[in-house]
Amino acid sequence: MTGAALRAAVECRRLVVLSYGLGADSTAILLRWLLDPSSRDFDLSDLVVVTAQTGDEWPETGHLVERHIYPLLAAHGVRTVQVARAGHYERDGFVVLDDTRHPTVCHIGGVYKLSTEMVTMGTVPQVGGTRKCSIRFKGWVLDQWISAHTGGRPYDHVVGFELGELDRVATDREQGRLPSRNPVYPLVEWGWFRSDALAYIRQHLGVDWPKSACTFCPFALTHREGLQRTLPRFVAHPEVAMLPLSMEHAAVALNARQGLIGGQRLVDVLAAHPDAAPLLAEFRRHLDAQEWALYRVRRAFRAKKGDERKMGNAVRDVEVLGAGDRARVLASLQRVAARHGRALEVDGPHRRLWLHRRNDLFPCVEELVTAAPAVVETKKGPGFDKAWAAGLNGPRQLAVVA
Repeated sequence: MTGAALRAAVECRRLVVLSYGLGADSTAILLRWLLDPSSRDFDLSDLVVVTAQTGDEWPETGHLVERHIYPLLAAHGVRTVQVARAGHYERDGFVVLDDTRHPTVCHIGGVYKLSTEMVTMGTVPQVGGTRKCSIRFKGWVLDQWISAHTGGRPYDHVVGFELGELDRVATDREQGRLPSRNPVYPLVEWGWFRSDALAYIRQHLGVDWPKSACTFCPFALTHREGLQRTLPRFVAHPEVAMLPLSMEHAAVALNARQGLIGGQRLVDVLAAHPDAAPLLAEFRRHLDAQEWALYRVRRAFRAKKGDERKMGNAVRDVEVLGAGDRARVLASLQRVAARHGRALEVDGPHRRLWLHRRNDLFPCVEELVTAAPAVVETKKGPGFDKAWAAGLNGPRQLAVVA
């Protein structure tokens, strides 16, 4: 066969890319393909299994993949790729953590972690609207690698949505529409719900596969089933729980509305759990051992166009005023409050000095000084100065900057 003929033959081969999220749904697809050749219409040599590592997956998930799935992939010589976001900006690109037909290590540590972004910004993932964290740390990274790998050639993009997620299938078909992409949903084609996927894994591997998620994922906590599944995992693995609890603590210190569970606080939910007392005691010791900082937080709220009764969006300025151990920083906060002749707001373990409370109408502003672990970076959002000036001159301001 000539070189040209060989290239033509390669280009005619079907490309199959499975987005492997490490969870039960995509694991069941992969497992059935490996164990039951009649379940697929392609050769395993044409399959690429690609995982976007966020850096914050549950360790248990990584161990299960290494123990049960990677040996099977290696035995069949399936190309297995792990990629991760390289930095905060898209211009930072992505990193290929592994690209092999004999995978052994699941690199759940990633490179640039989603948790790093959340903690340094003093916030938590939001449950409203689109799943921006998933888009940034999974979708975008996968798209970049797949685009480079396929080079514009048509390919089947296999996604692990099950029969109970037809709304997500419809969204994926619409938002993931590309000329070269053919979305494929094997679980839907097989008529499988998540329970069927779990049963298949249990039958062939003898394990109950956990739901894949970042340890602090709010979507795993905002419904009863998720809480019943996740809270015992935190209690059993306090070393894992420190990250979501710490992330929430810093976010709530800066903004009381930033509870991890759709505004509700994880620490409060755990306080009601009968077995969580040792975990919460360890968390209190963890907080005491951290370096702390004094923060000045200003927010400017814009009005929704044409309606001063509705908020459009907000922009924030966070400034680090000083640092030290917890007792020293809290004492500094108390002295600042005394200078302003105001009492500190007491909100559980949090203390805030309000210098300017927001108005009921928009645009408006708010300003406070608070204490939290020294993890949040000084940062002024784009357009803040203009929005702050507009907020100070907004309708019927009820407070003044002290």
